[in-house]
Amino acid sequence: MEVLSDALKNFIFYFQVYQLLTDLKQQRKESGKTKQSSGQQNLNTIMYETLKYISKTPCRYQSPEIVREFLAAMKDHKLTKAEKLQLLNHRPVTAVEIQLVSTSAWACQTELGAALTLDRAE
Repeated sequence: MEVLSDALKNFIFYFQVYQLLTDLKQQRKESGKTKQSSGQQNLNTIMYETLKYISKTPCRYQSPEIVREFLAAMKDHKLTKAEKLQLLNHRPVTAVEIQLVSTSAWACQTELGAALTLDRAE
């Protein structure tokens, strides 16, 4: 799996997990194996639960291009890697949600900073 940005190479986005798991699920359907070990059944349960959770997040509608555009737009802001990851994964829709995600002084101290970040996150 390709790492989208060197700046965030130690983090993985929800959409990357979603994409990987849906690809694995498709490969398993195509292979047609029906007999599975207990370890494999446990892995299937973990995959199912993870997909169930992640599919309820905005990552279903993301793509590598969207992530690149978002990271480029956020370059000028003084956000940590973790804050960028949370903004991308959770896609906040209000200034309050951004302030909960961001601990940086820029986004938390001004409503304008939160509003600008919100515009770029949408």
